[in-house]
Amino acid sequence: MDSHETLKAFNVRAIRRALEAAGVVLGVWCTLSTAYAKDDLTSRQYGECLDKSGGNTANMIECNAIELKQHDDSLNKSYRALLAKLTPQRRQQLVKAQRAWVAFRDANCDFYFDPNGGSAARLSASSCILTTTAERAKEIKNLLESEKAGQ
Repeated sequence: MDSHETLKAFNVRAIRRALEAAGVVLGVWCTLSTAYAKDDLTSRQYGECLDKSGGNTANMIECNAIELKQHDDSLNKSYRALLAKLTPQRRQQLVKAQRAWVAFRDANCDFYFDPNGGSAARLSASSCILTTTAERAKEIKNLLESEKAGQ
């Protein structure tokens, strides 16, 4: 195989990998755009942000970061308020559970960040952190409301 054939074979493989990655990103974008816009975990602005991203990975990751900040703030606010309402023993249980949840979230979402996965892996990991945090924020908020209702 001469150098021209080697280069051609390399380019074909590189183009195939790029198309596969683009397909993954497009698939993730379509999934995020439709799923998150309809659920009760994310804001309307998040759905609009994803729509405006045009499937650009960097833009989608930025949308995730903006939405994650809101959920993280909400989670922390509800968590502190819930801690204040609990007995010392229940407070210890919640702290233990929260630490375990953080460890799980980080380990689970780190798995999505395949070092060979390119931008699609970064987007998957970012989406994992957003989804997991949004679900936990809702869970803690529901616990806080239950605690308030019980008093």
